[in-house]
Amino acid sequence: MSEPDTSFRCTNCGASLAADARFCSSCGTPVSASLQTTMTGVPVDTAIHVAPGPLEATATGRGDELRPMTALFADVVGSTALGERLGPDEVKALIGECVSRMSRAVEEFGGTVQAYMGDGICAYFGVPAAHEDDQERAARAALRILQLVGEYGRDIEAGWGIAGFNVRIGINSGPAAVGTVGGADPQEVALGDTTNVAARLQAAALPGTVAVGDAAARRLSQHFLLETLGDLTVKGRTEPVHAWRLIGARPTLEPAPATLLVGRDVELARLGVVMDELAAGRGQVLVITGEAGLGKTRMIAELHKIAGDRATWVEGRCLSYGSELLYWPFVEMLRGWLGTGEGEAEVAVRTRLRARLAPLLESEHPDALAYLGRLLAVRLDTEPERDLHPPPPDRLALGIREAYVAWIERLAADRPVVVVVDDLQWADPATGGLAEDLMALTDRAPLLIVGALRPDPDSEGWRFRLKVLSDYMHRAVELPLTPLASESAAHLVDALMPIGVVDPATRAEIVSRAEGNPLYVEELLRAVVESGMSDRRRTWTLPSTTTGLLPPSLEGLFIARIDRLSEGARHLAQAAAVVGRSFPVRVLERVHDGDTTKDLAELLRAEIVRELRRYPELECTFRHVLVQEAALSTLIATRRRELYTRVAAAFEEEVFRESIEEHLEELAFYYYRSDEPAKALAYLERAAERAESLDARQQASELWTRARKVATRVGDQDAVNRVDARMADLAAKAPTPG
Repeated sequence: MSEPDTSFRCTNCGASLAADARFCSSCGTPVSASLQTTMTGVPVDTAIHVAPGPLEATATGRGDELRPMTALFADVVGSTALGERLGPDEVKALIGECVSRMSRAVEEFGGTVQAYMGDGICAYFGVPAAHEDDQERAARAALRILQLVGEYGRDIEAGWGIAGFNVRIGINSGPAAVGTVGGADPQEVALGDTTNVAARLQAAALPGTVAVGDAAARRLSQHFLLETLGDLTVKGRTEPVHAWRLIGARPTLEPAPATLLVGRDVELARLGVVMDELAAGRGQVLVITGEAGLGKTRMIAELHKIAGDRATWVEGRCLSYGSELLYWPFVEMLRGWLGTGEGEAEVAVRTRLRARLAPLLESEHPDALAYLGRLLAVRLDTEPERDLHPPPPDRLALGIREAYVAWIERLAADRPVVVVVDDLQWADPATGGLAEDLMALTDRAPLLIVGALRPDPDSEGWRFRLKVLSDYMHRAVELPLTPLASESAAHLVDALMPIGVVDPATRAEIVSRAEGNPLYVEELLRAVVESGMSDRRRTWTLPSTTTGLLPPSLEGLFIARIDRLSEGARHLAQAAAVVGRSFPVRVLERVHDGDTTKDLAELLRAEIVRELRRYPELECTFRHVLVQEAALSTLIATRRRELYTRVAAAFEEEVFRESIEEHLEELAFYYYRSDEPAKALAYLERAAERAESLDARQQASELWTRARKVATRVGDQDAVNRVDARMADLAAKAPTPG
């Protein structure tokens, strides 16, 4: 990179730009094509835009939003050496090929390349659509980039004798303001501290490594190996950033944490019966269903403990981005049984395949070894002739499935076998087909197939469930997980508390908002510990400023559900979230610009909301308060105030028109958050006067206090003086104690 030229500055943050900059190294904002032409005199191939100011000033398309995202910055190291030895056209071809490979790796895992930076890329995960596992997608993309660039660097060294060609990568997660900017060729960008830190982490990473921010590292720790890099000083931030080095995927699935299991006695008893029957030789298919966070994976871990050494256990997990990774959970199972990790050298995998599988299969299934080798992407034969005429795809698929069934059947001949597929709702058709092939074994072998999935009727996993219940009902055991009772959830809060105890009011708030979901309980409690405060007795309390806090770990989960909606339904969900957890549909009909009937039907089908009542009017409610908070969190300030203004007017002019005096506080609530806070002051004063007239002194005092805060906010000194006088008058009328 060239040295910064102070004559060129980022239009977003004002930082100096290098002459060949493709993006701002301080905030991550892409530099426009026209600006780069001026700076370098050479037009760039890809039109990249820079934000001319606040996002809402140039919004187009779906509109600007606040949302969680993960940014990945990757920059080639060693490109300068190429320029010294090769001509410009050769350098362009080599760097272009490398950048293309990095881009394909990002897209393979569902990311979006937002900007090309000459010899690097800026990529987003979670923009334009969120996924609950965006951090994992970014991590796998980064590891894939390291692999691809490492191989490419070896080719360059072999071809031109130039060593040191590599890449360094930075990953960071957090909130960002997202919207489209630009004129003739608008582009969606994410602005904020998240991209700034990702760019800085990339600059601080050593060649051939990935530096990860703290928030992303917390989400990755269960499935990836990380080592701390300590605190890094980041330009533009007063506080250092704690960073981690991403080493690679864990060789085996991380076991569930050994926390207290509460409220699942009935489910555990059923698991015990299932395991006893398997030990007696009876094949079965266990289907565990439940929403995210209810404990499906934990039930699998408990079953594993119950099984002990009575069965051979093989387990795999479907990936949300695994549509191109056919049979992925079954690949994990076979690798786990062989003891080979992901990315291990082909020679090691080939050796273990022959050593462990040949004694089991070669006599009765001589071709099985070759097909299982293809499943693991290794070639068993030293001679390449067999690969000159590979079998057609349908025959290859059939051979792999037959070989896999033969392997499991051979294992079951020695002792019972448990085959576990977690997150089955994300299964690809090939995985679903192999799972169905294995079901036939339950009629003739001591095999337990366990499938854990969410209730998604459109998924391959749900199709598997229906197949089990229709064709294998005699082998089927369904274990639906429901939310915990409030007492069990409160017990879980106390059990999970790392140090000290939780304030009773805070515990009640966590239990209420989690609504019986163990994952929500855990994440809400973590948010309390991270942002709360404790007294000398270590009693933890949630500060009033964080009431309604949505933990980042859950935010992505809910926003991913909302992002799967059509544009109209998504906007309707945002408008409904402004109204509240429950909302009259006629308010949305006044506020929503689209087809309310059609969009509401989509929200109902997606189980974002449900009908609460139809009489005396249609009213709906969000299925979970955290879904409502997630929808609300995506609104930028200007859009949120606009919606509050329209909602307040709808209540004022229609819903409460005949009963305004009974709803003064509600109207004040909406108007306080709107573009007309002065109307909130008027309604609060009316509410306080009404409370006084009913001799409700405490309520009146609280309302006058709120009115004074609003008067101060809107800068109405006359109103402040007026409210102070009324508060003093109310205090003077208070009865004397005793």
